[in-house]
Amino acid sequence: GEADQLRRDMAAWRRSGRIEKHGEKLISRMIAKGIRKEFAERVFDQIRGFGEYGFPESHAASFALIGYCTAWLKCHYPVEFTCALLNAWPMGFYSPATIVEDAKRHGIRILPIHALKSQWECTLERIEGEPRRMEGSLLEGESLPKGSIPKDDFDTGLTRLNHPVNRMNWEEARKPHPFALRMGLRYVKGLGEGDWEKIQEARGDNGISLRTFIEASQLDEGALASLAESGALRCFGVDRRKALWEVSGIRRERSARLASQPASQASLTMDERQKSPLFPSLDALESLTWDYHSTGLSTEAHPLEPFREELERRGLPDAQRLVSMPDGSKVSYAGLVICRQHPGTANGVTFMTLEDESGFVNLIVWATVFNKFRTIILTSALLGVTGKIQAKDNVVNIIVETCWKPKISSRTVSAGSRDFR
Repeated sequence: GEADQLRRDMAAWRRSGRIEKHGEKLISRMIAKGIRKEFAERVFDQIRGFGEYGFPESHAASFALIGYCTAWLKCHYPVEFTCALLNAWPMGFYSPATIVEDAKRHGIRILPIHALKSQWECTLERIEGEPRRMEGSLLEGESLPKGSIPKDDFDTGLTRLNHPVNRMNWEEARKPHPFALRMGLRYVKGLGEGDWEKIQEARGDNGISLRTFIEASQLDEGALASLAESGALRCFGVDRRKALWEVSGIRRERSARLASQPASQASLTMDERQKSPLFPSLDALESLTWDYHSTGLSTEAHPLEPFREELERRGLPDAQRLVSMPDGSKVSYAGLVICRQHPGTANGVTFMTLEDESGFVNLIVWATVFNKFRTIILTSALLGVTGKIQAKDNVVNIIVETCWKPKISSRTVSAGSRDFR
């Protein structure tokens, strides 16, 4: 027990004086065992010295090993690594939305949640034949090669054919991954593992109808609505709004039967349901909003993609263009805040990371700037900054001078940020 307490106090490198209380006891007992006092004091001096650096050194070595192993896995097994990260969440530094966007930028195909194919966890699906490249990773003028994954697995969404990041990542993205990543039902908000068990039991082949699925699963209306809003019911040939209408009608019919009411007394009869209104299709921004509301991420596009042309008209570059600018350049940039950090050892400096569809931008905010723009920095999900590029040894930061709220034509969505942890 005494030895373990010494070990603990050696690790308390920021709290001085912990080791000193062991000195007299350790030296006196060593002398009692025939060890010379001079040698005993030297041993204790070495223990005291190690306590000044041993804990941070051991952590540095551990983090170096973890960093190397994860970098190796991400390089050689990117799909498997991404899948493991998503299944281990909540953990790690980045949100699932950021992990998914990074995967898409590296040519990984992310398949949406599917009521008949998704498992509870995220899974890998082997791509047969010539794999189709990630949507949006084509050079201008290229066409999609045929693949084995049905077209209806993808929402129409936005086209990103002409975006610089796709031309930049073309060589990387064209390397075919043998697997695509299928998002798991665990990411549908409002759905529990008990609901997943019911879904498993209700599954048949891909030819079953929405009505058959609902009747067999016996899911409550809240769970069914969550599936509809997430787009998981598109496999039955209905879009999200139509799926919500269908779910409501079928559930009410079932409730009427259970209450032994005549069909005519049900709040929504079969005839009424068949005469459902023609719902307008969701546009790209609406699809993103529904995705983030129902799952916290989107397999279609990044939240800033619908606004890219608008931002560029205002002279605001994307992350990929920004990091290629020379050191000392004056720049304005707008991105979603995904991280705010204020280390105790940084002399009041705040470090932030912004994200757009092409990558990350790191900010350095001096204490005076932070205090001046504190409210905007702490409350804005979409943040605009003006400052100077600091580019050294392939590391690019913006030294922030001013912060502001970008004005865009519509409100964007965000997965939130990791702050001061």
